[in-house]
Amino acid sequence: MRLAILSDIHGNLEAFQAVCADILQQRLGGIICLGDMIGYGPDPEDVIRGVRNLRCRTVLGNHEAALLSAKSRNWMNFQARENSIQTEQLLSAESLDYCRALPAFLDTGTNWFVHGYPPGSVFVYLSKKPDLVIEELLAAAGASLYFVGHTHELLLVSRQQGKISRSPLAQGRLHLEKNNRYIINAGSVGQPRDGDNRAKYLIWDDETWDLDVRFIPYDIEKTIAKIHKRGFPGIYAERLRCQ
Repeated sequence: MRLAILSDIHGNLEAFQAVCADILQQRLGGIICLGDMIGYGPDPEDVIRGVRNLRCRTVLGNHEAALLSAKSRNWMNFQARENSIQTEQLLSAESLDYCRALPAFLDTGTNWFVHGYPPGSVFVYLSKKPDLVIEELLAAAGASLYFVGHTHELLLVSRQQGKISRSPLAQGRLHLEKNNRYIINAGSVGQPRDGDNRAKYLIWDDETWDLDVRFIPYDIEKTIAKIHKRGFPGIYAERLRCQ
């Protein structure tokens, strides 16, 4: 089965719509969203509705977790906390209930999906984990593949001969070895931070073990204009221009 895997849309409707248009051209068995549908971007309500219309299986991101309690929101820096409060005011009661009910992870038996770091953290960054800790995770019995988001950077982490390898993921198709174990960071649809400002998402084929890394252009200036109109911090707009 071929799965589309999205992460970190962050209220960027234009990026999300461009990715959706690409998804609709693929032959897929399902779509999974790794959280952070909201935050930073100007259209959180429309993005949530879009994710639900796609019938994505979705896990909790840290920006959805911020809607659960003040304690969860305190994991954020001051600017992000303030933006979370603004974002919450843009959401319908239905969307708030949906976000607050999201699971921390999805386990399909061979694949594991979580926003931050396995097994169920929405706050911990893969990039902050030392090789020894990752080695312990991948050496233990469990999933063969872990899909994560949160860092906004595409990355493939593998365990080979007892050593951990970390490699940036480039656009295109990559074949993975079935006798290995991996952590795959899906990057970001709505706010990539990897030097390329196109929207990113993955297509995973669990039969062939082929990973297709998709880079999708969209109308960045339209999103930037809406961020400024919302009165959101300018850095959230300028990040979108970074290449």
